[in-house]
Amino acid sequence: MRIAVIDGVSARGVAQIARFERTDFDPGAVAAALKAWKEFAHASVAERADRLHYGHLGCCPDPRDSRALLERVLHVLPPRDAAAFRRRLSALDDRIDLPED
Repeated sequence: MRIAVIDGVSARGVAQIARFERTDFDPGAVAAALKAWKEFAHASVAERADRLHYGHLGCCPDPRDSRALLERVLHVLPPRDAAAFRRRLSALDDRIDLPED
């Protein structure tokens, strides 16, 4: 099994992510969620609306699920890694105006 390296996360943080994935998800789930959230953040407004609509219907991955997973990761990372990762996520979040559920 290959462990995904996430830019800005220390080796200790990567080990925590791998442990998290082994217990709660599949290997690579965090890297995949980060990639999906990044793509969503950089998509046009129309593309984001489509992804939210079809994700909500269950036919496609819902980007909010990716963001929720990334939020959980923040709680398993060492404090310094969590702070750096939160800044990275905040930069992506700032590009998106999600309606409240």
